[in-house]
Amino acid sequence: MASYLNRCLIGLLAIELLGVTSVAMADGTLTHLSGKVSVQKADGSTVAGVAGGKVVQGDTVITGANGFVRMELSDGGEMVIRPDSQLKIENYHYSKDNPEEDSFIFRTLKGGFRAITGLISKRGNRDAYRAHTATATIGIRGTQYDMRVCQANCGALPDGTYVAVRFGAVAAGNAQGNLDFKAGQVGFIPPNQPPVILPHDPGVGFTPPPAIPKLDEKKKQSSEQEGGSSNGGENGKPSSERGGDSNDQNKQSDDQKKSNNSADGGGADCSIQ
Repeated sequence: MASYLNRCLIGLLAIELLGVTSVAMADGTLTHLSGKVSVQKADGSTVAGVAGGKVVQGDTVITGANGFVRMELSDGGEMVIRPDSQLKIENYHYSKDNPEEDSFIFRTLKGGFRAITGLISKRGNRDAYRAHTATATIGIRGTQYDMRVCQANCGALPDGTYVAVRFGAVAAGNAQGNLDFKAGQVGFIPPNQPPVILPHDPGVGFTPPPAIPKLDEKKKQSSEQEGGSSNGGENGKPSSERGGDSNDQNKQSDDQKKSNNSADGGGADCSIQ
């Protein structure tokens, strides 16, 4: 009898441990929501999005016409998904001790998002972070960027995939060609045509409501450093972002100099809004 009870206790303990492990191994967590948000599971069922809700490989995060959601990934990456969007996590693997096994592959079925990368693509396999759309495959390395997929649902914007790179670099390609986009550039990958660089942001960026926090500033500074070596350091960033926000004293000093010397003011702000 005692042996039977011991086996039952061990079994219950194992089940509890598996449950804890399952939560700990969640690929992403929905941290902040505004408007209608849901998650379609791999089996086709749909659950309402809630703060603290877990997202795993095979899930599709869906936002309604007025929905926004911020998601934190287990590798430290962050995403803010815009309204009327569908983003499916096709493959995700992050193990702190096995960087060579890193993988984050997702598909933007509709809409768009803003993201800042975590450790995946910054260590081990630098091609481990990839996004797919109907018109492009996009490789991301140590980057903050916006993406928007238009399919007759973006007003006057032509159909295709738009990428606005804020820091770091993005490589986009399809059957017609490949092109790298650097910090401050906006890329467009139309259907059945090679990627091109646009002269300005045609509407890729967006402004989330106050309920959705901005992307982590510390990670943004890390992305700046990651992108610096490939993009010419500070010179590879938009003028309004050079130097980041990490040195307030220098920023105040610059502002003071501008106020004392009117010839230094009035420069064009080329950053992506």
